[in-house]
Amino acid sequence: MKNLQDRVAVVTGASRGLGTYIAKELAGAGCHVVLAARTAPALESLAEEIRGMGRRALAVACDVADADSRRSLVSAAQAEFGRIDILVNNAGIEVTAHFEDQDDEELDRIIRVNLIAAMQLTRLVLPGMLERKRGHIVNIASLAGKVPVPYSSPYSASKAGLIAFTEGIRMEFRKRGVSASAICPGFVAEAGMYADWERQTGAKATFLAGTVKPERVARDVVKAIRKDRPEMLQFWVPARPTAALAELMPGTFEKIYPVFGVQKTFGKLADARREEQRAAEREAAASR
Repeated sequence: MKNLQDRVAVVTGASRGLGTYIAKELAGAGCHVVLAARTAPALESLAEEIRGMGRRALAVACDVADADSRRSLVSAAQAEFGRIDILVNNAGIEVTAHFEDQDDEELDRIIRVNLIAAMQLTRLVLPGMLERKRGHIVNIASLAGKVPVPYSSPYSASKAGLIAFTEGIRMEFRKRGVSASAICPGFVAEAGMYADWERQTGAKATFLAGTVKPERVARDVVKAIRKDRPEMLQFWVPARPTAALAELMPGTFEKIYPVFGVQKTFGKLADARREEQRAAEREAAASR
């Protein structure tokens, strides 16, 4: 889809983090944008900014984990614009914790938000795209989907599933005019999940792990659509060989991976969460 002028793009998780950068980059490329997230006030503020760029924007409060909310989002977009040309599945949650500390509800929500919601939203927009023989699905995955992260294995699993889902639908529908791309950032500075825990804990990515700017990720979303790229990787150059090594030589990768310091950093975050939970439990017990 080389020409994005007046195309209609739906962006989930648009109220903060990467979502805001992606929405504005699409608007700058000529798209009208449907902004979806649970936080309505932040969405409307972004919608006004996009309208100031000369593009139409619709803010829709939506919890992508809820089936009725997903259907309402698609219905609102179609009622306003008559079609959906691009879907960016950006909404996601990450929890850093010891796996044995995570309960069923938390595991279920990670998979529902990060993977199932993207699959179900794609299924909702797909009939119209196939009818028009034009459409593009962009799934915001992660380097963690290629190089699984200790203490964040449910998140890694959800992103690995998202990459596989992207590859599957791309092969299934591309000849019918609908394509798909997976965007795989590493640590994103200034926006998103990494930026959140950097602010909250002071923990930083090591030099070898590195970070990328959110503007670059947003630009690559547009590039993936225009050039029909199957996958776009955004992470620091020293980390790039690890993705290939993890797939080609898992045993060797396991020996090299600790050098990047990711396991140690995430382990500290998981320990901090465990201590917070135990402190809360002690406080609750003392108040009884």
